Amino acid sequence: MIVSGKWGDIWGGKYQRPPSNAMSKKEVHLNWLVVSIDCATEITRCASSSILPLLLAVAAIIISSPSVHSQQFQQPPPSQPLGDVLFQLLDKDKNQKVTLDEVNSQLHMLEMMFNPVEGGGGDDSGNDEANEYKQLLSGVKSAAPTLFNLLDVNNNQSLSKSELAHVTKFEKALKKGGGMRELLRDVFSILDENADELLSVEEIMDGSANDQVITKLSTRVHELFPLRSDADELKDFVTSSIESIAGGGGAVVDKESVAKGMKWVDDDGDGHISKKEVAKYYNLAGKKFMEISKTIKQLGPMLAMFGGMDMNGGGGDGFKMDL
Repeated sequence: MIVSGKWGDIWGGKYQRPPSNAMSKKEVHLNWLVVSIDCATEITRCASSSILPLLLAVAAIIISSPSVHSQQFQQPPPSQPLGDVLFQLLDKDKNQKVTLDEVNSQLHMLEMMFNPVEGGGGDDSGNDEANEYKQLLSGVKSAAPTLFNLLDVNNNQSLSKSELAHVTKFEKALKKGGGMRELLRDVFSILDENADELLSVEEIMDGSANDQVITKLSTRVHELFPLRSDADELKDFVTSSIESIAGGGGAVVDKESVAKGMKWVDDDGDGHISKKEVAKYYNLAGKKFMEISKTIKQLGPMLAMFGGMDMNGGGGDGFKMDL
């Protein structure tokens, strides 16, 4: 690969790494600062035209950092909690609060990453991973207002750092022993009125309209995620979550809409949802969440320095659950 201009300077030799014992700590940091400023300048110039210069810039800052130059800085700093990184990344105007508009703006930027690249040969139908992320982002975008209101504990139309810390708790809950597996089991059992280990259309419809069922579910959710002062304040969220199977967004909850909504989980097409089917799709969604979480924690703080730029990536965390 031939790299010219400023990138040629960085990768071609202008900024050669000196031996770790050839520079003082002060000189190491000064060298890192100079290269970082050059890289930041290039990001501003190139980020709107191509993703490649952005990736090269991020790599250049990492390579030129003191942790690479000196053995005194070999150990990378521990990753920050997911909620803290999201707060840095989403708070675009740095006013110590995150609005729904800021959330939607960042989600839009992420969506743009997976759209066909202009002049790049048409659609991306052959890229299964990109399509998976696009579907996931579409789901997150649809759920964003509901999740935002859920996290907005004090109902002031913005999210604080402490409110976004609940995302960190959710991430921990997904891991083994975190409590999410037990919660999902209990939710299934509460909705399964006849205890046949299958959820029918009727049971889901009854659950969304049965105050006793909603109370039990809200209490159980509140035990793991105390997002409000008491469980009753979570009833609306629990009800809308069940109704979302019918399409959400004010969709009519009837037998036809619920049956249609169940199809994406009902692999065997028997008109019921089994524990095995729930576990399968929970595992898939959980694994994808952990991959995205890892990428955000790795690159989020650096990208937040430049106003919260796009990111993608992977890296599994061994997510696995059996019901």
